[in-house]
Amino acid sequence: MIADPGHPSSRMLLLDGREAGQVDLRDPRALAFAYMRRIADLVDAFRPAGAGVDVLHVGGGACALPRYIEATRPRSRQLVFEIDPGVVGLAREHFGLRASPRLRVKVGDAADLIAAHEDRSFDLVIGDAFDGPHVPARLSGAAFAAEVRRVLRPAGVYALNVIDVPPLEEAHEHAAVVHDAFAHVVWVAPPGVLRGRAPGNVVLLASAVALPVAALQRAAAAAVPREQVQVPGAR
Repeated sequence: MIADPGHPSSRMLLLDGREAGQVDLRDPRALAFAYMRRIADLVDAFRPAGAGVDVLHVGGGACALPRYIEATRPRSRQLVFEIDPGVVGLAREHFGLRASPRLRVKVGDAADLIAAHEDRSFDLVIGDAFDGPHVPARLSGAAFAAEVRRVLRPAGVYALNVIDVPPLEEAHEHAAVVHDAFAHVVWVAPPGVLRGRAPGNVVLLASAVALPVAALQRAAAAAVPREQVQVPGAR
């Protein structure tokens, strides 16, 4: 855990030397990582401010996104799966995580934990779990995507964060898997990443119904630095 002297309320989570999350203890609406802001754009397009949303977080880290949703949509019900109990301890001690009936944390492997949940339990599933720079193998295949589809409601959305380098082979592999489970998939990332010229985060958004592409495009275009929403096959 690192504190920023220039921003006393900011805390950075490091895992194996990698930046794995950042929160502002004073303002949970402030998301430092661009990919998290793009997922927040989805939440904002998906549900109006103040409305409740049922969310499953696959990977907790510093719990920046759960705290954002809690702050902007306090009627929400959220469940966090985090495999590392030490990370959960850090989130509670240093990153402002406060468990409650509306924000629960379960320690364990999401590939095992998700099976205990009923069909159509969640509006949104956020995949943000890593083994080094890679999405864990048990959370990458068709079996886990099918489980995500099962626990999502008919209009629910799966948001999967992928870290990749040119030529984005991993992102394409993950996109192919989720496209087998969901009819609609879009990519959100910086332009240089989407063009295969730079490494970075790609957020894959998947749903059985049409996604709010226009709203996501407006938000990405207004971001600093600018990002893009890419609809595969669109011209």
